[in-house]
Amino acid sequence: MSAQSPSSPPAAPPEDAPPPQAEAAPKGASGRADLASFWQALRHLEGRRLTIGLVLLILGTLTEGMTILMFLPVLKLVGAGGTVVDMSGVDLPGLGFLPERIPLGALLLGIVALTALQMAFNRTKAVYLSDLIHDFTNFYRIALFRDVAHARWDHVARIPRTRIEHALSGEIERLYLAAYLVLTILQSLVGLLLYFGLSLMISAPMTILSYGFGVVALLLMRPFRRLATVYGDRLQAQRQAQLHAVSEFVGSLKMARSMNLESRYLRLFGGILDQTRDDAREFTRQTTLGGGLFQFAVVSGASLFIWVALGWAHLDVARIVILLLLFMRTAPRFLGVQASLQQLMVDLPAWGAINRLQQDLRAHSDAAMGGSAPIAAPRRDIRLDRVTWRFPGEARNALTDCSLTLRVGEMTVLAGPSGAGKSTAADIILGLLQPEQGRVLIDGAVLATEQLRGWRDRTGYVAQEPFMLNDTIRANIAIAAAAGDAVDDGRILAALDLASAGFVRALPQGLDTEMGDRGTLLSGGERQRIAIARALLRRPDVLILDEATSALDWENEEALVKAIEGLRGQMTILAITHRPALIRAADAVYVMDEGRIVEASRPREGAALPESYLGRMTR
Repeated sequence: MSAQSPSSPPAAPPEDAPPPQAEAAPKGASGRADLASFWQALRHLEGRRLTIGLVLLILGTLTEGMTILMFLPVLKLVGAGGTVVDMSGVDLPGLGFLPERIPLGALLLGIVALTALQMAFNRTKAVYLSDLIHDFTNFYRIALFRDVAHARWDHVARIPRTRIEHALSGEIERLYLAAYLVLTILQSLVGLLLYFGLSLMISAPMTILSYGFGVVALLLMRPFRRLATVYGDRLQAQRQAQLHAVSEFVGSLKMARSMNLESRYLRLFGGILDQTRDDAREFTRQTTLGGGLFQFAVVSGASLFIWVALGWAHLDVARIVILLLLFMRTAPRFLGVQASLQQLMVDLPAWGAINRLQQDLRAHSDAAMGGSAPIAAPRRDIRLDRVTWRFPGEARNALTDCSLTLRVGEMTVLAGPSGAGKSTAADIILGLLQPEQGRVLIDGAVLATEQLRGWRDRTGYVAQEPFMLNDTIRANIAIAAAAGDAVDDGRILAALDLASAGFVRALPQGLDTEMGDRGTLLSGGERQRIAIARALLRRPDVLILDEATSALDWENEEALVKAIEGLRGQMTILAITHRPALIRAADAVYVMDEGRIVEASRPREGAALPESYLGRMTR
C-alpha cells in the first residue's frame, strides 16, 4: 500500500463489541430508507476516517479547480502576443498570491507542477478510500460470520445453507459496490459544489443556468431510480435461487446421474437464468432510455449555455473558455451522480438482506457464547433428568420427560426408530441444545449455561455424515486439536489406530493423502473411521457416535466395536445406532420412541425380553 490510513481500520471487530447496525428497512420499503440506513451505518463505523476521506475529496477537487483557473490569464494572451502574463486584471480566488507579472514559461511550469501534484494526491486519495471501503465491507463480513457462529444451533440448522452462503459471498460483494458508489456520489457532489462556487465568481447567471439544467435532469430521473430498486430486489432473489440450484445439483450429483435427472436440473437452472436475463433486458431498456434522456437534457443545457454566453452575457473569450472547461467538468459529474444512484439502488437491497439475516441470528444468539466457565471431568455419571425439548415452530415435542443415565467409563447406546429423538438427546448431552424443561446433571450438579463451552471441550462427536475438508487426511484430523495444542504424526496415527483406520498407513502418501471435496476420494467407511479418529484426537471425556458405524461393512464394524470396547474406562461413550453389534457390546441400552424412553436394559446383566424392541434387534 502506498498510503496508510491514519486510524486503525475496523477490519476485525472485538469479540465483545457487535458491529453498529442501523435499523434495516423492511423488504419492499423505499430505496431512500435503505440508503439512509446504509449511510448511518457507514458514518457510525467509519466516522473519523469518512471525514478524512471527505476532506481528501474536497482538496482533490480544489487542486483540479486551481489548475483550470490558472489557464485564465494564459488565455488572455491569445491574440495579444507576448511572453509575460499580466495578472493585475485577474481577480480570482486562490490566485491572489501571484505577482502582477509572471513569465509565461514560469506560469505554465507551475500548471504542470500543480497537475503532477494533483496526480500524486489523487493516487493517495484513491488508496485511502479503497482501504476505507474494504475495511467497512470486511467488518460486516466478519460480523455476519460471527453472528452465524454465535447463533443457537437449533436456529442455524433451520436456515437454508444457501441463504447464509449467498449473504457471506454475493451479498457482501454487493455491499462493497454500494459503499464504493456512495463514495463516488459524494466525490461527484463535492466536485459539483466546488465548481459551482468557482463558476459563480466568473459568471453567476451562467452558473445558475447550467446547474439548473443538471438539477432538473436529476429530478426527472427519479422514476428510473425506483425501477432500479425493484430490479435490485428481484436480482437478489434470483441470485440466491441460482446458488440454491447449483448447491442442490452438486450435492446430489451422484443421485441425479444414477436416475437420469440431469435434464431436470438443467431446465431448473436454465429457467432461473432465463428469468434473470428477461429482468436484465427490461431493466436495460428502461435505464438506457433514462440515460439517453439525461444526456439529451445535458447537451441541450450545454447548447443553451453557449448561445446565452455568446449572444446575451457578452463574456470575453477567456471567461467563456474557462466556463466551458468547468462545464465539461460538471456535466460528467451530473451524469455520474445519476448513473451511480441508479446502480446504488440495484445493489442496496443486499444491505437489507444482510441486516435482516443479522437481526434474525442475533435474536437467537447462543447464551453460552457469553463466557466459558471451567467444568471438571465427570467422575460418576451424566444424566438427563425429565428433559423436554421442542424445535421452534413445531407442534410436537422432540423429547418429552426424557430421563437417562450415562455412567462414566461405560458405553451407553440409544436405539429406536428414526425420528424418535435420539439425536436431539445427544445434542442436549453435547451442550448444543438446552432443555426447555428438566436438567442436565454432571455428577449431580446442573450443567449451567456458562459451562456449556467448557463442557463441549470435553466431548467428541462423530456425525452420521461427517464433514471433511478438501485437504489431506492429516489436516482433517488435526483440525480437532484445541488451540495451542501441538499435534504430531505419532498422535494422529495413534488416533487412527484406535479408530480401526490402519488403512491410512498402507496408502502411498499416508497422512498426506488428499481426501477431495467432502472426502469423496475415500469410501464412506473410510471417511467415517477418519471422523472417529478426529474425535478421539481430542482425548474427550465423552465420545458421542451418531450412527457412526452405519457406513461400515460387518468386518470393519466388528473391528471398530472392539476398538470402542477397548476405550472402556478411558472415556464415556454414547452411541446412537440401529446395528446389533454395538447394542451387544453396550453396558446400557435405552430405546426411544416419539421422544420418550420406552425401554431400558443392561445387556451384560440380563437378556432383553424376546418381544421387546431390543429383543427383536438382537435375535
